[in-house]
Amino acid sequence: MTLPLNRAAAMPAIRPRHASGFTLVELLITLVLAGLLVALAVPSFNRLMLSSRLTTQANDAVNLLSLTRAEAVKRGVDVEIAADGSISTPPTGQASAATIAQAVALPAGITSTSPVASLIATPLGLLHAPNVNTGYSGLVADISAAALTTDGHRCIYLVTGTTVTSCTDSKPCNATTPNATCKHP
Repeated sequence: MTLPLNRAAAMPAIRPRHASGFTLVELLITLVLAGLLVALAVPSFNRLMLSSRLTTQANDAVNLLSLTRAEAVKRGVDVEIAADGSISTPPTGQASAATIAQAVALPAGITSTSPVASLIATPLGLLHAPNVNTGYSGLVADISAAALTTDGHRCIYLVTGTTVTSCTDSKPCNATTPNATCKHP
């Protein structure tokens, strides 16, 4: 038997002891930090989602007003929009009411209040209150979410029965003109 000339060549290589992964302490610190970030982000995300739903409902209300006016012009008859968002032609002496759009269901946490029970669009596209012949001016809807402490109201106004405006406010909407704090988009 012959011995190798180089003893290092005969011995297996010894690898240095280095960690090839995370230690338990590093993993726990990472999980705690991730948990804190999630705990801080979830309320902001929920507020953003509710604010988005509120804005969507306000946009839907504006679109319903436009639809009411367009249907009155197209059909050549008065068309009524109720505070719940349903649109129909009022009954006349010979014809019964015709439903154009059903009432709008609001998502949970969102409410809508209106100082008028309904508005009527004439064949010329003018929106007015029942039993009034002049164009309506004032608040049409205050769409709000009590869970939002700031900017929780979307105010929709009608000016002289033709122009729809909207704004966002932290306070309830004024019945005649926008509050001074109301922010227009």
